[in-house]
Amino acid sequence: MSIKKTKAWRFLSSVKLAIWLLAIIAVLSLVGTFIPQNEAPEFYIAKFGQVGQGALSKTGLDNIYASWWFILSLALFSLNLTVCLLNRFPIRKHSMGTIMTHLSVLVIFIGAFIGMIFGEKGLVKIPEGEEISYFISKGKKIDLGFSIRLNDFIYTEYIDKKEKLLVYPVKEGSAHDAHDFSMAATGETPLAEVNAEVGSESGIAGTGSKVKILRYLPDFVMDMSTKSVMSRSNTPNNPAIEVELKGKGGDTRTFWVFARFPDVHKGPGADYKFIYEWVGRRPKDFISKVAIIKEGKEALKKDIRVNEPLSFGGFRIFQSTYDSENLGWSGLQIVKDPGVPVVYAGFVLLITGFIIIFYVNPIIQRR
Repeated sequence: MSIKKTKAWRFLSSVKLAIWLLAIIAVLSLVGTFIPQNEAPEFYIAKFGQVGQGALSKTGLDNIYASWWFILSLALFSLNLTVCLLNRFPIRKHSMGTIMTHLSVLVIFIGAFIGMIFGEKGLVKIPEGEEISYFISKGKKIDLGFSIRLNDFIYTEYIDKKEKLLVYPVKEGSAHDAHDFSMAATGETPLAEVNAEVGSESGIAGTGSKVKILRYLPDFVMDMSTKSVMSRSNTPNNPAIEVELKGKGGDTRTFWVFARFPDVHKGPGADYKFIYEWVGRRPKDFISKVAIIKEGKEALKKDIRVNEPLSFGGFRIFQSTYDSENLGWSGLQIVKDPGVPVVYAGFVLLITGFIIIFYVNPIIQRR
């Protein structure tokens, strides 16, 4: 009896088997999307508790793509594809496109296997001005063969158009406390509206004076010993802007205006009242300005952004996270995946197969 007529062969070449295996792989991939992968045990304990962390560790759901049962599912699907390919022999001209599409999926899976078995991935946290030359992957120390130095970390936010500095006149005899003034100003047109972005400037109507935004601090605090100001964190506990008021005669004064405490500083003189209308800000971009140091020399400089990684020495370095409290370090994910070229080759085969099926075969049939 031919092997192709046996029950085992028919089972392995079954379309139903392929559908079931695809469904299992899809469900497992979905689980891997919702459960963060390859994190430290402390992370899972904080998120799911001691029992949850133990369950994830025992089932492999904390490293699902390297678990034996996920690899087994891929191996069975690859075997199913291989048997289906063998069923196509001997090869006919009109079936070439179909064979290439089947083969492409098999090649993509082989690339994925190579990445899972031989690939390395880890997260490093680099303080500004410091270097790292290794990372931890699967509990092992992986030497890069070079160093990554974080020269600077830049964080920017989206500023809502509604966020602005308003300048009102202080009428003679009016109350100067924040509550009374805000009530009086509800129906009054401000003399100036300045966008809250640093560097924005506007003239004060009818006065010849100008007002400019110099600085923004999300969590204002003053060192009483040195009288210097800084932000305690990146959390907007006490948002404030430094304002420059330039008079018609050229005299310049600077002061701070607070969003939550508008009565703390009324500005210089009694002519104006400054109101800082703060709106919650969202992260816009975070950039790691890094240098690659190899053999004691600076080999490369690069700005790493989200979706704009750095490639060097067979590694790809991605912007991953940052310290939202003080922006003092950057989190970079380092990946080495030798299976990527194989996966790309599979996609080339897949596209070629589709071209043959949808364009070349119809031309051959018309002839």
